[in-house]
Amino acid sequence: MIQWHWYHVISEHAERASISSENTALNSSGYLRRAFPFLLLAAYGVFLCSYFIFDDYSKPYQFYARVVFILSLFIVVGSIREIWKHPVFQAIVAYIVYLLLAGLWSDPLDAYRLGQKATIAAHIISFLAVTHFLVHWNHCLFERMLKAATLFAAVTAVVSILIFYSHNPFPATRLIAIGALTNINEFANVYGAFALLAAFFITQAPQRTSKLLFLMAIAAFICVMWFGQSRTAFVALLIALLGLIGLTSKKQSMLYAASFALLLGLLLLTFPEVLEGALQRGLGLRPLIWEGVWNEARSTPFFGQGFISPMSVEAAGIAYETAHNAYLQVFWKGGSVGVIMFLLLFAVAFRYAWSRGKQQGDFSVFCILLFAACTMMTGVDTLIERPRDQWMLFWFPLALLISYQSGPSSSRFHTQPPTSAQTSA
Repeated sequence: MIQWHWYHVISEHAERASISSENTALNSSGYLRRAFPFLLLAAYGVFLCSYFIFDDYSKPYQFYARVVFILSLFIVVGSIREIWKHPVFQAIVAYIVYLLLAGLWSDPLDAYRLGQKATIAAHIISFLAVTHFLVHWNHCLFERMLKAATLFAAVTAVVSILIFYSHNPFPATRLIAIGALTNINEFANVYGAFALLAAFFITQAPQRTSKLLFLMAIAAFICVMWFGQSRTAFVALLIALLGLIGLTSKKQSMLYAASFALLLGLLLLTFPEVLEGALQRGLGLRPLIWEGVWNEARSTPFFGQGFISPMSVEAAGIAYETAHNAYLQVFWKGGSVGVIMFLLLFAVAFRYAWSRGKQQGDFSVFCILLFAACTMMTGVDTLIERPRDQWMLFWFPLALLISYQSGPSSSRFHTQPPTSAQTSA
């Protein structure tokens, strides 16, 4: 009997130890599941601000590849299961696959460079998946992150102006902003996308303080474009802002339109030399570059020169490696087939963005795409490229659109352990 008693006691202690060990493992797994989305959200927010944080154009790409992309591997399959039926996602995949296939008839055929492009394409798909996951994990926190990133971008815009003109003649000297991008036009494109986000946040903000804060952010972005003399981005932003204002309520639209008109009037009256300098530059060498690209592209009108074929167009004795026009660049690389697929992607995206605006009253994605379509007339060039202005200008609004119109992912990080399982444990 004594032996049986001790056997029973030892067995009970062993069972309790086993249950305790299982609970510890369960708790650790639960903590990891809860912490992971916050870590991914923080990394995603840093990436959106990486254009202004880092000082070299390759570092945003390195950060995405080494941090965001690695984290995305845990959720990418579950998100893609939910978004692959969306027509915009299907159009994106078709366009990317075609351009990668166009790399096979490039001259010369560089397998290593084609592999780099395929890797970047995988990063773009993961970017869409991460956006979808975060939107459905906690939409409120995701929107707060976007607001914080927008305000951070506004601060860097002001800092850029102050730092640059502290040792350069003001205001005639063309602004050079701080950050990882290579020229002021790229900064203007990124700031333009943030300006449209800020404009949408103004329409949704319940407090006057928040409205004023984002209105000041838009003013900072416009000033960067004005002093940077980024003409295409400036005009495109005005068109997109007017579109967004016109699609809001009449009472608000009049107030916002008057505010922007006042700001533009002050810039024009106070710093007219900036406008004069921008107009004196004219179109520059762009028409000659476009003519050279068009003449070369016509030799291979259907399937293009090849996705990784090196471009070199001479204008005024200078060799240019980009078309300075995204539509011409696609035509040169992918021919008329590539252009048709690109325009089809734009058309599908505009259709669904407009549909969302009519249903939800959120025309921010539609207006960012409108801004992108205009700025691509004189820049951007390549869309399957390391994170530069085209990611914020083009892939980001598409990611938002697909995410808003798709269901939650089937990732285990979206679900919590059921109560019954916790109780039984």
